[in-house]
Amino acid sequence: MLILFLSILILLLFGMPIAFALGLGSCFSLLSDNSLPMVLAPQRMFTALDSWPIMAIPLFMLAGELMDKGGISRRIVDFSSACFGFIKGSLGMVSVMASMIFAGVSGSSTADTAAVGSIMMPAMKRKGYDMDFATALIAAAGAIGPIIPPSILMILIGYVTDTSVASLFLGGIVPGVLIGIGLMVVSFLHAQRGGKAYLSASKFHFQQVLKTGKKALPGLGLPFIIVFGILGGIFTATEAAVVAVVYGLIVGMFVYREITLKQLPKIFLKSAETSCVIMFIACTAFLFAWLITVKQLPVHLGEFLKANIGSKVMFLVLLNIVLLVIGMFMESFSAIIVFMPILFPIAQSFGVDPVHFGIIATVNLAIGYITPPYGATLFVSCGISGRKIRQVTPRVFPIILAMIVILLIVTYYPETFMWIPELAVK
Repeated sequence: MLILFLSILILLLFGMPIAFALGLGSCFSLLSDNSLPMVLAPQRMFTALDSWPIMAIPLFMLAGELMDKGGISRRIVDFSSACFGFIKGSLGMVSVMASMIFAGVSGSSTADTAAVGSIMMPAMKRKGYDMDFATALIAAAGAIGPIIPPSILMILIGYVTDTSVASLFLGGIVPGVLIGIGLMVVSFLHAQRGGKAYLSASKFHFQQVLKTGKKALPGLGLPFIIVFGILGGIFTATEAAVVAVVYGLIVGMFVYREITLKQLPKIFLKSAETSCVIMFIACTAFLFAWLITVKQLPVHLGEFLKANIGSKVMFLVLLNIVLLVIGMFMESFSAIIVFMPILFPIAQSFGVDPVHFGIIATVNLAIGYITPPYGATLFVSCGISGRKIRQVTPRVFPIILAMIVILLIVTYYPETFMWIPELAVK
C-alpha cells in the first residue's frame, strides 16, 4: 500500500494527469507484490467498462450535445426570462432556472455552464451587472447539473457502490430544486444591494410565458419522460439514456431543424472525445479501487473510525468535511471511483442508506465544482466572462454558504427527498 500511494503522489507532483498517475501507481504496486500477477491490471481495467450501467455515460453525453446544438438551451433561456424577467435582478434568477431545466437534459455540469453562460453572460454584461458575481452564479447554477437527473456522477456512484441508479436519479430531484431556490435567493438579495443595472426592464405577461413555453416544450419534455419512465418501470436509467439520444435527435433535426446531417459527425466526435476521457479515468481509478479493496483498506479504516467515532451524526459531519475537501482538489469522476469504495462500506457500517449516501456525495462534489483550486464549472464560467479566478473567488463564498445549508438539510433530514425513491420502490 505504501508503494501504491507514494508512487501516485510522486507522479502527481511531477505534473502527471491523475488518470495516468492512478494507472501507473497501481501497476507499480502490482509489480512489487508477488502474490498478484501483472495480468490482473488489464483484466481489472476491462472489467471497469464491461458494465451495463456505465454505458449510460456516453449516451447521456451524446444526448446533451444533441440538445445543445439543437437549439434547446436558447429556448429554455427565453422561457425562463418570460417567467422571471419582471423581478429586480431577474437575469441572475433566469440563469439559475435555465440551468436547472438544462440539467434535466444534459447531465453534465460543464455542458450546462457553457450552454447557459454563453447566452446569459453577454446579456448581464450589457445590463451592467457585477460580472464577478455573475460569473460565480453561472458556475454555481451549472453545478446543479450533476444533482438533477440525469446525472453522470450518479451513474458512476451507482456503479461503484452497486446502488440503483434510478433511485439515485429520483433522490436528486428535491436537493437539486432546493439548491436552485437557494441560488435564486442569493441572486435576489445581491440585486437588492445593486444599482439601476438590476432594475427590471419588462413586465410579466402570461401570454409571453405560454408562447416561450410552447417553443421550449420539446426540450422541457425530456426530464419528465426520463423521471416518469423510471418511476413507471418502463425503462432503466441506461435505457433512459438511449431514449434521451433518440429524443434529442428527433427534436434537433425534425422539430427545431437546427441540426443537419453534415453536423452529426462533429457532434458524435465531440461527445465521444468527452466520453473517452471519463471512461479512461474510470479504467485506471477502478484498478486503484480494486487494489485498496484487496488490501482491505476500507475494512481497516472502518474499524478505526467506528472505534473513534461514537455516532452516525459525527460520522456524517466527518463525511461532509472529507468530501468537501476532496471536491476542492480532485476531479469528481476520479474522486468517486477512488474514494467511494473506501467511504461507502464505512457509511454502511454506520447505517447510512445507500441512496442517502449517494446524494450526500453528489451534493458535496457539486459544491466542489465552484471551489478553487479545482472548480470545473468556475473555470468554464471564467473562460466565458473573461474574469480571473482570484477576482471571482470572493463572490463565490455567499453562494457556497447557501449550498452548504442545503447540504446540511440533505444530510440530516433525508426524509425531505428520500420519499421519492421510496415511492418508486413501492
